[in-house]
Amino acid sequence: MAVPVVVDLLGRDRLVLGRRDPEVAAGPALIACDDRWMSRAHTAIERGLSGWTIADQGSANGTLLNGQRVSLGSLVDGDVIETGSTFWVFRDAIVDDEPSTTAADGPFLSVAPNFQAAVALAERLAPSEVPVMIIGPTGTGKELLARHIHALSGRPGPFVAINTAAVQSSLVASELFGVERGAHSMAEHSRTGQIRSASDGTLLLDEIGDMPLEVQASLLRVLQENEGLPVGGDRPAPVDVRFLCATHQSIPELVAAGRFRSDLLGRLQGATIQIPALAERREDIGLLVGRFLRTYDAATFTLTPGAYRALMTYDWPRNVRELQRVVQAAVAVAESGRIELAHLPPEVQHARKPNSRPELEETDRRRELIRLLTAHRGNVSAVARSMGYSRMQVHRWLKQYGINPDHYRPADD
Repeated sequence: MAVPVVVDLLGRDRLVLGRRDPEVAAGPALIACDDRWMSRAHTAIERGLSGWTIADQGSANGTLLNGQRVSLGSLVDGDVIETGSTFWVFRDAIVDDEPSTTAADGPFLSVAPNFQAAVALAERLAPSEVPVMIIGPTGTGKELLARHIHALSGRPGPFVAINTAAVQSSLVASELFGVERGAHSMAEHSRTGQIRSASDGTLLLDEIGDMPLEVQASLLRVLQENEGLPVGGDRPAPVDVRFLCATHQSIPELVAAGRFRSDLLGRLQGATIQIPALAERREDIGLLVGRFLRTYDAATFTLTPGAYRALMTYDWPRNVRELQRVVQAAVAVAESGRIELAHLPPEVQHARKPNSRPELEETDRRRELIRLLTAHRGNVSAVARSMGYSRMQVHRWLKQYGINPDHYRPADD
């Protein structure tokens, strides 16, 4: 997959996206792409009084906004623009520094400012002893980020993860604190428990919002005293563990509902890292697809525009994990190294972004053009000055809307 290019709109009121042409020099107002399916001047992005708009410039292949063809449309944060075989993600946000792509051989790959901010915060917190709560939807990589924190922490012990939602309530205490032989009918052997197994290392409590209240009380004692009592034991064992926790739920809401101890939240929530859903970092989809293709020995595979469009506009409710499985399945069924729309699951094939909007009513701009043409007696140059656009742009709109300026000129002119 191609390396993403970030184009800053700060200080600009208009930007044209077009095909690279040796006869037409690129400049501050023209972003030229090596895409033979784009026109020289394909699409214009313009700043207006009510925000940013996109206007097709009479391109041969048209402009798509969130998978729908448009001639004129408004832009909101996260919109996906398609020009030829090139895809863009519009961000209505200011980036402090030039976004950098994480190294391809590292654990993370992103140009999305919100995801990069999460990783940067994790890396700053890693060397400390501060407990960290990682919040994000299922499949966004919470455990991967926790492992990254441990790898940078300098702690000599292991990384241990326990999914508290997957363990039976009656056994959670044994899993966390261990059990002495003979403590109950099933305890034929002593077990160390996850907390002591993570000694000198890091313990991730995954899906901590589902932890039973009785276990929360025992965990609180560990955090307060740095020791834990195995089930059936009579002497607490000292522990030296860095605690991380992960959840897709709102722990403060669980506290308010009486399902999570407020004092335990106070111990665990030293710092909070929010991981965005994949739908909130669509600019990373191409990078992730490229990584997954390499993972499945399919680095030379290509995607048709229709297939890539579907990946970019699908809502990805199961996030990065779901994208990986979709790519894996597509590689398995694709022929001749070409992934087509038909190789994707039906729900992805028929994706429509939830905030997709139909094309803006052209009547607003058309009405304004007619009003100004009438006021200026068909003088296109005067209309252009009134609107603050070039005469050429006004002629494009007149052609697009089927308006003949001669009809507004007096007969004796």
